[in-house]
Amino acid sequence: MDGSANTPCVSGFAVFVQKLRIATTGETAHDKMTLDTPKPSALATALRRTVALLAIAGMAFLLASGCSAPDASDKRSAKEYQLLWPEPPNEARFEYEAQLRSEANIRPETDDGRTRKILTGKGSVSEDLAYRKPAALAARGGRIYVADPPTGSVVVFDAARQRMFRMGIREPNNVIKPISIAIDNKNFVYVLDGKLRRVMVYDSLGLFQFAVGDPKALTQPSGVAVSDDGKKIFIVDRGSIDADDHKVIAYSPDNLELFRIGPRGSAPGALNIPLAAITTRDGRLAVLDSGNFRVQIFDLNGRYQSHFGSVGNGYGQFSRPRSIASDQDGNLYVSDASFNNVQIFTPTGELLMWIGGPGMENYPGKFGLIAAIAADETGRLYIADHYHLKVEVYKRADGTPGGKPSGMPSAQ
Repeated sequence: MDGSANTPCVSGFAVFVQKLRIATTGETAHDKMTLDTPKPSALATALRRTVALLAIAGMAFLLASGCSAPDASDKRSAKEYQLLWPEPPNEARFEYEAQLRSEANIRPETDDGRTRKILTGKGSVSEDLAYRKPAALAARGGRIYVADPPTGSVVVFDAARQRMFRMGIREPNNVIKPISIAIDNKNFVYVLDGKLRRVMVYDSLGLFQFAVGDPKALTQPSGVAVSDDGKKIFIVDRGSIDADDHKVIAYSPDNLELFRIGPRGSAPGALNIPLAAITTRDGRLAVLDSGNFRVQIFDLNGRYQSHFGSVGNGYGQFSRPRSIASDQDGNLYVSDASFNNVQIFTPTGELLMWIGGPGMENYPGKFGLIAAIAADETGRLYIADHYHLKVEVYKRADGTPGGKPSGMPSAQ
């Protein structure tokens, strides 16, 4: 479902790209999209003069650029356009910033391209959907990585360089079914391939480095996590329906098995349909133990420490947990496909707030089938939705990275 025309013009993708570039590269606040834009040709100038009145009269042509103008038939309410989380009167901690769906979201259009778009409806920058199923997310250094199993590739939104490219497509070290992504402090990208049942490791630009994992030891791998130093690579295996092979296997970069977490069970340290894992800045491994409706915390040597969560539809509970992320402060984020939201917890499992809710229309904060999530060093949260085929971006409302969100929202 393409709902891009329903998305209100908030701060604009150009603003998002510029802020992310500054935050991750330290560049000054000069608008390169303005400075680098070539001077318009004489033909383009004449064309713009010719169609100026037509452009004003036909604002519908401009709606495709990302801004929606309300009209008498627009029944959407302020609540459907909720941009701040939690909602007033609580203090806002996160703010909707943008959607990432195509190259047009990160690459500026030229003057000639804008003129061509007015005349033909299509500019020089592609607005085609970049992915067919955003199955996994990871973000660091101004790059947002989106695993796309149907195309056998990882789509990279390189906001810092204002371009989009694909990685994992060069044979013989290509991926077939990428389903999970992790990044270490060297910006190496770890891509779990569900078909190959191993992890393919690339540098940040997509050059293959090495592979990890024993296909014979893995039944249904579902997630990958990596320690900051890259010395421990964790592969989550959801196992078989009727067997006890539900586990997490830790590997070294030279493909030696270090230890296992599991097997199947409900006791502390046991797992039941684990789906994902994430390492935290303070040196912990958080495993999304979905069949037990909880998050389990281990140290990086696999020793159990604690857990939180239970089955239910109340605050801090889970129904269909799908993905997990962690921010600079060790706060844990869990997406739930039943609630279609992301719950945010302290490192010890205390619920702080949530973002999002169910919605069959593509509005900010409305999800039809929420899936992968990721957080980066700028404090941004990225949320993928399989129904609306989008990746939404949320920034800290105070504009600073880090800082623990607080302010429990009132019941909705």
